[in-house]
Amino acid sequence: MRAVEEDPLPVDAFERGLIRGRARWIADLTEFFRDYRTDDGTIFSLYARGRTRNSGFLISRFFAWTVLPNYSVALFCVDEEDRIIGLETLRNRIDQITRISKDNELQWAWLIVFSRKNIQPSIASYVSRYDKRELGLAVASTSSKQIVLSNNQIGKSIEKHLRLSKSLGGEETRNV
Repeated sequence: MRAVEEDPLPVDAFERGLIRGRARWIADLTEFFRDYRTDDGTIFSLYARGRTRNSGFLISRFFAWTVLPNYSVALFCVDEEDRIIGLETLRNRIDQITRISKDNELQWAWLIVFSRKNIQPSIASYVSRYDKRELGLAVASTSSKQIVLSNNQIGKSIEKHLRLSKSLGGEETRNV
């Protein structure tokens, strides 16, 4: 357990931002689960789910109900701490999220991986080339504040709407 005076874990800072509505422009995440374990034993530090139709003030609520689709979406977050992110581990997590998405009829999902280590070039290359439209990927180094996003609309929304760099204590994203 970390002491209160230490810096919060990146997942904690990220979750606080989401609870305060950081993702509200793109999705209304209403259910949050910590240390979510899947059937095969994979553990996600944070699993949040919700819908794309938000519940704002009267005018925005009317707009949402008349114009926006009401898709089910989810966010998965992993804190690798001092472990180096491996390509096989990342692919396994992507496969697991794909299965969960199919089982829960999710339209799309985010996967965000934090690590205290620098991002390896092979991981940066894989993530930046990832272009499947149903899953947005982000890998972030908490030590160098480097963030790599997938090359799809969902991936780019991780910084634009979720403001991942704020959770790292940075002001701006530095992509590879």
